[in-house]
Amino acid sequence: ARHPRLDQAIELIDRSFGSKAANVTPKDTRRLRAQLEQVLGPRDEWDVALARELFDALLARARRRRRSADHERAWLNLAGYCLRPGFGHPLDAWRIEQLWPLFDDGIQYVNDAQVWSEWWTLWRRVAGGLDDDAQTQVRDAIAFLEPSDDKRRKLPFDPAKVGPADMTRLSASLERLPVERKVELAERLIVQLQKPSERTLCAWALGRIGARRPFYGSAHSVVPADVATRWLDALFALDWKQVEPAAFAVAQIARMTGDRERDLPDETREAVIKRLSSANVSAAWIDMVREAIAFDEADTARVFGETLPAGLKLLAG
Repeated sequence: ARHPRLDQAIELIDRSFGSKAANVTPKDTRRLRAQLEQVLGPRDEWDVALARELFDALLARARRRRRSADHERAWLNLAGYCLRPGFGHPLDAWRIEQLWPLFDDGIQYVNDAQVWSEWWTLWRRVAGGLDDDAQTQVRDAIAFLEPSDDKRRKLPFDPAKVGPADMTRLSASLERLPVERKVELAERLIVQLQKPSERTLCAWALGRIGARRPFYGSAHSVVPADVATRWLDALFALDWKQVEPAAFAVAQIARMTGDRERDLPDETREAVIKRLSSANVSAAWIDMVREAIAFDEADTARVFGETLPAGLKLLAG
């Protein structure tokens, strides 16, 4: 059923992004999300049907996302939130098809760190709807922006603003990348684990890249067991009290699927179970290394990085 206050919500979107620039102040655009929540209730309670209606309203007005940096930030933030995780609802494939050309457009306000952050977050949120080619293009774009030893490369904007943490989160969420690209990315992350400030992010990302059970990708693109096993050493070396995602990352990499190709050797999983037990983690994580069990909602949110809209139809992988 249609939300009784949807029209009011679309009117708010139209005030900022409609064809007639209504008398909206930058502050109104910055507050658009809060205003939508006043009309529709807290956004983590928006069900998938409502979220997609809002996305469609934003998509229809996408041309006007560049009115100001405030507009661009608000549009990217809301559009990604309303289409997450990029699949699971009728017509989502069509929505992604309409959204994807924006990747080539890039962003207008390239010197605004928050715009960059929202840009990468949008693509992370909808990554599950992007096909192999699109995901490879996303990774190529990120790899071009990542710090490199090539001093000749001058970017036309301040590279410090592009948001390395958001780029890492997005890269780790691209489950359809070729395995060798995933391994290359993981090796970068293992080097970054040396820096204390990078550990929380890199541990989460390694768990996502090395997971035995993908969130939306196919089993074919899972990193081989012998390679992922090597990554466990780097995660075992961390202080799990300090680096909160490390334990869950290890559980994901050692998770039992029942597929002999993907599963880690028994003795490796035993070592993981021992370490998880001594770390007093959730019993459910120990169970998922011991036996093949489905994702529960909390784990799915932890893998995805935030909650998913109610009413979403996800195939249990």
